[in-house]
Amino acid sequence: MKTWKDVQLLTGYVVFGLILSLFVFDRCNILALEDKTIRSLGINVNVVRAVVSVIAVLLASITTAVVGTVGFIGLIVPHIGRLMVGSDHKYLIPFSMILGAFIMLLADTVGRLIAYPYEVSAAIIMSVIGGPFFIILLKRSDKTYGG
Repeated sequence: MKTWKDVQLLTGYVVFGLILSLFVFDRCNILALEDKTIRSLGINVNVVRAVVSVIAVLLASITTAVVGTVGFIGLIVPHIGRLMVGSDHKYLIPFSMILGAFIMLLADTVGRLIAYPYEVSAAIIMSVIGGPFFIILLKRSDKTYGG
């Protein structure tokens, strides 16, 4: 059972990581280009990848340490967000934050109501939703890339 003390522990690290992520969204957009194109712009690709990776690891590790593993949330939400707001990370990062919180709240609510008075873990609900989502995503990418 998680308490408000866990939320307090998580808040400082997450706010720090999210502020950092909002400063590098333009670099995330640049990473969509080919490496030689990025180098021709005078940007060191390896440094950009390292910085973005460190921020992602910070956010993922502290959240996983406090909340536990909720496997599909970090994989599903950015794809849904990209479909809804596009690929610009200026909008995608904050939208993914809000959408991820909403989907986790929805999964937790479904888990509490589906077998009342017992609870089904939100991670299980996300796995049930996430599995079919990725099958659909893989089939769609096969059609897109001629597989």
